[in-house]
Amino acid sequence: MPVGPRVSKEEFMHALGLNPQDAHHEQYYRAMRDEAIMVYNRMNQDTSNLLDNIRADPNTRPPFFWHHIRPDRQRWAILEIWRNAAPLTRPLFDRGITNGERSRQVEETAPKKYYDPVRNGTL
Repeated sequence: MPVGPRVSKEEFMHALGLNPQDAHHEQYYRAMRDEAIMVYNRMNQDTSNLLDNIRADPNTRPPFFWHHIRPDRQRWAILEIWRNAAPLTRPLFDRGITNGERSRQVEETAPKKYYDPVRNGTL
């Protein structure tokens, strides 16, 4: 089941068929999170990834909010995470493949939960 980029850790793990209470499954989650953070950190080094109005604001500083990233760069980041996924995490990232529209619909209709491992640390 696709999930939006800001769902809770538990929802994310359940969507992939992982048990948040299982220490082995927690390793998968942490590995996936770390791979995503590496790409996110690279995106934070270049303001050309930002929407024009955000990039033009002289007060804009990293870390950037995901919704301030241009949609084409968001798609690039998602594919980059998948392309560079380790053998341990690739099958899990493969489970999350969508045509893009479904995941957008899920995000727009789901209640907003703002867990962000980059900004909030780990649970």
